Amino acid sequence: MISIIIPCYNEGESIKEHVKVVKDYLAANNIDAEIICVSDGSKDDTFKIIKEIDGIIPTGYEVNRGKGGAVKFGVEQAKGDYCLFMDADLSTDLKAVSDVLPYLGDYDIIIGSRHSEGSDIAKKQPLKRQFIGWCCRKIVAYKFKIKHKDTQCGFKAIKTSVAKEMAKRQIIDGFAFDVEYLYMAKLNGLKVKEIPVKWTDDRGSTVSPVKSSLRFMKDLGRIKKNKKAYLFGVEN
Repeated sequence: MISIIIPCYNEGESIKEHVKVVKDYLAANNIDAEIICVSDGSKDDTFKIIKEIDGIIPTGYEVNRGKGGAVKFGVEQAKGDYCLFMDADLSTDLKAVSDVLPYLGDYDIIIGSRHSEGSDIAKKQPLKRQFIGWCCRKIVAYKFKIKHKDTQCGFKAIKTSVAKEMAKRQIIDGFAFDVEYLYMAKLNGLKVKEIPVKWTDDRGSTVSPVKSSLRFMKDLGRIKKNKKAYLFGVEN
């Protein structure tokens, strides 16, 4: 079974419809999964709405932590063999769920990539966001010697036993948590598979590219300093 974790922040207007799309896809493709929706301190009625959706696990908390904090909260409650997290706006085409399945069991982590051969960006980000993303990828590659083409795609599947170990050691609540997880994978010699995905930019995003990038850079420094604590078998 797969535990699908959907971090939600102020998704009240669309979350019910998007969860239905996910449920319909799983049913049509006979995929056994639990869906965990985590309201990340939403200021709208997201938490109230997800509690009314049948067949999912609604959860959350009052104070906004960030996407990494929401994923961690979901991982801690997951009961599936793999944790698969995706963005609430469904920017990654759900075909990626089926594409992941053949690799389960052979890899510890499977990550979606918008920059691998065979990927398809149906709607690109504005040039400013593209440039910032390119700079961040170069810095991550240089600072952590991570060779993956796309660390920040919101679609990843992680063996649950591994994900729970990572969540215990996780110190990043923001967007850089993806780098933190992949850095742990590198340090512990885990098997990682990168697969191409079809992806569409969410032009309705309210995330500030400048503020989020500054926090991202700060968090990269925190990750680098925490190297020893990321080693499995070493008490955190």
